[in-house]
Amino acid sequence: MGDPPTLDMDSKKPSPEEEVSSSSDRRPFGGLEFQVSEVVGRLEAVVNAQDAVEEEKKPEARKISTGFFEPDEMPMDEILKVLEDLVMKTDPSCESMEPPLLPTDAVTRAAILSHSISALFARLERGHASRLGAHIASETTRWMSHMFRLAEYSAYYHQEQLEGLVRVTRMLLHHRYPRYLEDGALAFANRLPSIYSCVASPLGVVQHLCRQLGLPLACVRPVPVDASGKSMDLEALDRLCEEDIAANRTPLLVLGEVGGPPLGWGTPLASLAALCNKRNVHLHVRGHALALPAVMPREQTYSIADSLTLTPGPWFGVPGLPTVTFYRIPEPITANDHSKGVNPAGSREGALAALAGLTAGSARLAALPLWTCARAAGAKRLARRIDAAFRSARAARALIANADLRLLSERPGGDEPPNVDLVEAISQASACVAFQFAPANVEKPPPYYDKLNSWLGQVLQREADMISIEVCETEPHGVVLRYCPLEGSLLEEDRVEAWASVLEAQLHVLHATVALREPFQQRVKEHACLRLVHVPGWAGLGGVRYIPPGWEEAPPEELNNLNKQLVETLRATDGAFSCGDGEDGMACVRFGMVTADTDVDELLDLVISAGKDVEENSKALVDMTEVVKKGITAAQEELAREAWQEGLLRRVPVVGRVVSWWAPPAPPAGRRLLLANGMLQTTEDIYRCVQKKEKEEPARAHSPTRQTQPENQ
Repeated sequence: MGDPPTLDMDSKKPSPEEEVSSSSDRRPFGGLEFQVSEVVGRLEAVVNAQDAVEEEKKPEARKISTGFFEPDEMPMDEILKVLEDLVMKTDPSCESMEPPLLPTDAVTRAAILSHSISALFARLERGHASRLGAHIASETTRWMSHMFRLAEYSAYYHQEQLEGLVRVTRMLLHHRYPRYLEDGALAFANRLPSIYSCVASPLGVVQHLCRQLGLPLACVRPVPVDASGKSMDLEALDRLCEEDIAANRTPLLVLGEVGGPPLGWGTPLASLAALCNKRNVHLHVRGHALALPAVMPREQTYSIADSLTLTPGPWFGVPGLPTVTFYRIPEPITANDHSKGVNPAGSREGALAALAGLTAGSARLAALPLWTCARAAGAKRLARRIDAAFRSARAARALIANADLRLLSERPGGDEPPNVDLVEAISQASACVAFQFAPANVEKPPPYYDKLNSWLGQVLQREADMISIEVCETEPHGVVLRYCPLEGSLLEEDRVEAWASVLEAQLHVLHATVALREPFQQRVKEHACLRLVHVPGWAGLGGVRYIPPGWEEAPPEELNNLNKQLVETLRATDGAFSCGDGEDGMACVRFGMVTADTDVDELLDLVISAGKDVEENSKALVDMTEVVKKGITAAQEELAREAWQEGLLRRVPVVGRVVSWWAPPAPPAGRRLLLANGMLQTTEDIYRCVQKKEKEEPARAHSPTRQTQPENQ
């Protein structure tokens, strides 16, 4: 009796799908989260499917319409399909590199989702969005300041890495030049600002800064390195500031680095900050060593720089996070700090006006991805990621120190004793490992070692996928290999031994190649038919050109063809040979990297033996060509002579018709060339044989056919 009411109650219960839908409707961002997660999942599935396909396919050429494009309305499923196709087609190096989208974890998905939520916040009323962005930016600033031990700073969040430095410099221009807002560049026409940067720092930073602010490059004042060659010369910086003040210039900004690329060198921050304070110059610090306080156990804070740039995205290993620039609002200047007629209140108002771009609501909403990432991962997990990066760098450094390689960077950091000051630890940490293959007791290796280090870097990039190696070119040390775990993937502890074995194998090849290079050059000089060739950019043993006796005055085309054919013959035996071009642009045989058990004499004998075979084949081909040419000329002359003799009467106007009627002209007889002896023969016998077969075929067609009788069963 109670069954029907029970069924009615069950029928009113929502299904699981309806429960998810209703809960998503009640949550403001539930549906958005589901959609964004679905998009990311579908894109990852496409990329993973592409990576799983073993067949090599060349990417199709992208078709771009040059006319007007008016898109039609499409459902979301079709739009996602178009995006999937674009991901497949717009990767030109998909055969040799990893897919553009990598699998993501929960923290990365939260950061990706935050960008969609940020776009949704743009629909809020301006005041509401500004208050919301201010709250998010305030919380994020407190978290980042606590994690990296910063005190008394404001923060600006931006996507472009150098945008914060540009905004801070614009703020300084407004501060030091009160009429900069009205006059623009004319405000410092008579008193040029000076920006100081070390010559070892990347030049692109100051170039970008001048380009964005419309400053002339004369504002850049390069500071030399000190005697150690690893940091900025502070005495030279002090002299430059004194010279600029005497030359009626305004010392404006000093760009300091700690753990900066490519070698991880830094500057003593305490001494540099004291000098900048003495000269009333703004100090901006950037570099990976600024991440070190996150892994130090002490609660000490510092505020020694006027502004800093942090890159939490690469440090945390999460894409899409903004760059953070911490800054302090400058104090009002006095008349002694600037030219006369300066209004201190006006200068500070100009600086505060420049800060409007740093504190706008849209700028504060840029902190949302970092805020979401910090909420999703937690401070301890993010700190563990940075600690793992420093431990990975220390493990790689210890491995390289035991190998026969030169270390160019200081220790990465993260293992400082408890009594070391925080600022001093940041100044000494490199946060990376820079090394190279070089001879002992040489400051800068010879140019040949640049080729060897480039080869080593390319091999490690191709065969050692457990570590990310970057090949850098520096002025004081040439080509250098660099590993920075704060910029890319980490070398896991359980894969250190695997990388050590790969590195050791390549070092054996390098040592063997260097040891056999000089004997190889000496053996080449002992053979009269071989010429040593310098191949630009080649790291192997070297290059030789095969020039047999009698070919010294041969045209360059024939020598090129001979050596190219020689390389093709050698590659059938050993793939270590290749064809290259010397400094003169002519082809040669390149010898690649070798091992310690390689016999140089055997390699050269193989080249000479193969060269003789190619030379003989080339001579036979040349002789055959001459025979064919002479045969064709003789055949043309005989055919022309016979045609003239036989057709003399036929050329007479009246007699020719009678002769052609009385005796029709015979088919023209050709000539055939016997390549064995170079003799010419007529083709009359071939023509008669063909005519005979043509006459026999009709007769055979009209002959009675024989009928076969079936056999008796």
